[in-house]
Amino acid sequence: MKYSVDTPVQYLKGVGPRMAILFKKLGIEKTEDLLTLIPRGYVRKSFIKDLRLGEDACVLGRIIETGNRITSKGKIFIVRVSDGTGVLSCCFFNYSPKATSKFKWNELIKVEGQVSLFGQGLQFVNPRVSFSTTDESKFLPIYPLTQGMTHTYIRKIVKEALINNVYIPETLPSYILEQHNFLSRESTIRNLHFPAELGLAKSAHERLKFEELFWLQILLALRKKRLQTNGIKFKKGSVLARKFFDLLTTENPNFKLTNAQRRVCWEILSDDMESSYRMNRLLQGDVGSGKTIIAILAMLKAVESGYQAVLMAPTEILAEQHYFCLKEYLPKIGVNIRLLIGSQSQIDKRKLQEELKNGEAQVIVGTHALIEEPIKFKKLGFVVIDEQHKFGVMQRTKLIKKGKSPDVLVMTATPIPRSLSLTIYGDLDISVIDELPPGRKPIITRWVTDDKIDEVWSFIKQELNKGRQCYIVYPIIDESEKLDLKAAQECYEKLKVSVFKHYEIGLLHGRLKSEEKERVMSDFRAGKLSVLVATPVIEVGIDIPNATCMVIEHAERFGIAQLHQLRGRIGRGAEQSYCIIVSPRGISDTAKERLKTIEFENDGFKLAEKDLELRGPGEFLGIQQHGLPEIRFANSIYNTQLLLQTRELAFKIIKEDPELQSPENRVLAETIRRSYQDKLKFLEAG
Repeated sequence: MKYSVDTPVQYLKGVGPRMAILFKKLGIEKTEDLLTLIPRGYVRKSFIKDLRLGEDACVLGRIIETGNRITSKGKIFIVRVSDGTGVLSCCFFNYSPKATSKFKWNELIKVEGQVSLFGQGLQFVNPRVSFSTTDESKFLPIYPLTQGMTHTYIRKIVKEALINNVYIPETLPSYILEQHNFLSRESTIRNLHFPAELGLAKSAHERLKFEELFWLQILLALRKKRLQTNGIKFKKGSVLARKFFDLLTTENPNFKLTNAQRRVCWEILSDDMESSYRMNRLLQGDVGSGKTIIAILAMLKAVESGYQAVLMAPTEILAEQHYFCLKEYLPKIGVNIRLLIGSQSQIDKRKLQEELKNGEAQVIVGTHALIEEPIKFKKLGFVVIDEQHKFGVMQRTKLIKKGKSPDVLVMTATPIPRSLSLTIYGDLDISVIDELPPGRKPIITRWVTDDKIDEVWSFIKQELNKGRQCYIVYPIIDESEKLDLKAAQECYEKLKVSVFKHYEIGLLHGRLKSEEKERVMSDFRAGKLSVLVATPVIEVGIDIPNATCMVIEHAERFGIAQLHQLRGRIGRGAEQSYCIIVSPRGISDTAKERLKTIEFENDGFKLAEKDLELRGPGEFLGIQQHGLPEIRFANSIYNTQLLLQTRELAFKIIKEDPELQSPENRVLAETIRRSYQDKLKFLEAG
């Protein structure tokens, strides 16, 4: 039977519906998925006389003896195998009589395992056994498995596909194969699974690593090319931006932009907004680096040119914080600002819808409510997406399509390692604010166990008595019976009548009504509250210079990025700030490593590198949200040199042949049609 790479794996001989379900757990649905299943390693077929201690190996031999032995560890079933060059003992623990009955004297079997000592001889402990001995290659693949699967079975099915000469189309042009001395695609697949030598397996892996990143960059290059359409050419300069800046400096005479902010301002307000091309830019910077001010200046420039500007945030708390902050300034310079969030009444939403349509609303701050169908703008020209990684690509696109080629600025306070910025955001121009405002002192962070909490409260009260303010963060709102975690509501009630009974204390969480949240934040901002008990809703967007202390309970429940974001709520004034992270004693080694990392490192970009190392690229930013191909080959994302190499090549190809119509690039166009149809939405997205 002939197969193609698109043949559902269910229809391969020996699979069927039941095993197809197990294959799906491994991410395998069609034959191409099976053929690109990455072995975790290989075992070498060896003669017994050539075995080396500690190696993984495979031996083909005949059974010369079987028997049981009673030891202090229990009963062991021993099978002795000979291949004519020596004898190997295979020791099986807790084998059932039914299983042991399969081993017949003089039968030819294949055993795989790690070589160790057995008295004066060699042994495998609980080796993998196959009574089928048809494998011809010198090295056998070890695959990732799911319950009900065996290496022998997967090898058999892969061999079934390869023996039946499944057509494996080439995916790279001949000039790339020649330039990098790559194997053909077909030879690559065969040597990935059954290499005659490990060098050939390595060559197969190298080609597939290159190919995976090359195709990622081709898609990014195509997307960037499509996004480089004619856009809005905004007016030069901005009187409104200058008025806003003057207001800030009037309130705080020492305020000035950092050199990094000035550089980024020039890139966005001049290079991008005054050009005739549509802007698509990522602005990233550590917590407290001043990204929001840049976004405001850009939005005011758009408003001055007669357009509406919108800022979309992932949570109502963050949207409200942005809104209440801007409401202090924008009306004073004649700019109408509005808020749109899901919890608003229908009457308020309908009124706002009219103001958006007639253009009365000039700057709009909101949440996902902005992308709902009834929302229409008169003249949307500038879009800011805050905390971009918390939105999917299609959500971003829905908002952008409410305007006509608006400029787009996406922002993140989660610093992104360079390797990831070349992948997830490789279609965007990138600006980095790599400098904090002057006078900021590094936050002192200490990790303590919860049996020291009384000492923590004593220290916090010392700071409060100096006139400072404190955040106390809990991971959940209400007490949970399933999780042994302290809850914000319960602890707030206890703290206000015990530890902090002589201080004003408030509570903030996402379930409060909008007016209540604003009242609590206004009181804390004005110094009426000394302590604010909160859930992680305060993670971003809150800037209160007098808040110099933070206690994070159950810190082991948070990731590095979230802990760094929370910590970024303090350290915004001239006074020394302190963050105390608290956990139980019995936490996992991974959690301990996270907490040690955050204790001794303040640099968000270094923390991001460590976070990437601990979590891997898929979890780090939710790559699936971005519509990009999955990165499957281990560690390829960390190879910045290979990323740069494939990026340079891919972008050069698309620049010279954007439609991939030349004969030498025809294979690329065919591969996109055949393998990347599901990614075309990503190419077309805003």
